[in-house]
Amino acid sequence: MFRGPPVQLICPPHLTFPYVPGHLSHICFELLKNSLRAVVETHGLGDDVVYPAIKVVVVEGKEDITIKISDEGGGISRSAIPLIWTYMYTTMEGQGVGEDFVESDFKAPMAGFGYGLPLSRL
Repeated sequence: MFRGPPVQLICPPHLTFPYVPGHLSHICFELLKNSLRAVVETHGLGDDVVYPAIKVVVVEGKEDITIKISDEGGGISRSAIPLIWTYMYTTMEGQGVGEDFVESDFKAPMAGFGYGLPLSRL
């Protein structure tokens, strides 16, 4: 095991807002998972690697709440930008179900389903 990138939360201490907690939790989990994977893939593995923090900034506007998750994971290629809001699009390689798929042997990957960013628009 290794120590992953730190996550820094920047948020007003007593902020409350109406939203479906399960949806928000799922969306944040998927986006943070994407960021954590990207940072580790970009900066490599090792006990001596110092990962830059992933920042989660929550701000309250006059009519809405904005949650911004930013990282130093290398970004998304310009050619992929039109596709990132499409369900089932993923930057992960080799995440498809192969011909030798056996349902009882299935182990879900930690990334690659392609719904983190589309969910965040709900």
